Amino acid sequence: MANGFRTGDVVRLKSGGPKMTVNDAAASGLYLCNWFNRDGDVWTPQHAGFKPDQLVAADDPDGTA
Repeated sequence: MANGFRTGDVVRLKSGGPKMTVNDAAASGLYLCNWFNRDGDVWTPQHAGFKPDQLVAADDPDGTA
């Protein structure tokens, strides 16, 4: 699935970090992702765009699939 993510796929950064949900693929080639940061009992929604080469499927910890 490398670099072929679709809306709803669960991904993470190759460097680690939280699981994120792909929201959309932007015309610029970035994947727009959403995730939540937790601080105690408070969950804060976050979002950002990532290059395809920065992401792996969350269920593929080695990024080899």
